[in-house]
Amino acid sequence: MNSDEKAFVALLADSICESIIDTMGKDVLSILVSKGFLDDMANPRELDRSLSSTFGNASVMLERIIIKGLYQKLHIPYDSRFGFDYSKSLDIARDAFLEETRRE
Repeated sequence: MNSDEKAFVALLADSICESIIDTMGKDVLSILVSKGFLDDMANPRELDRSLSSTFGNASVMLERIIIKGLYQKLHIPYDSRFGFDYSKSLDIARDAFLEETRRE
């Protein structure tokens, strides 16, 4: 993983943690971290599995909140009218981030 990918993963981890704190509080984040549910935040399938096993259908709402926060940080417009795919949304964010870092 190169330095740009590491920077994106750090930004994603911040967005995930902020979203969990904002929606459920620091205690829930601490529990998820202690149980290892957030060990592989850069892997969308693994995070989806972890969140789904813990929160059931509410995990989709949390994933939307994570993506919305990440898109805001990256200045990407977020449109909730279209179908939602967490993995595809992360790919869009990663591409936008890497494109921006190439321009700098």
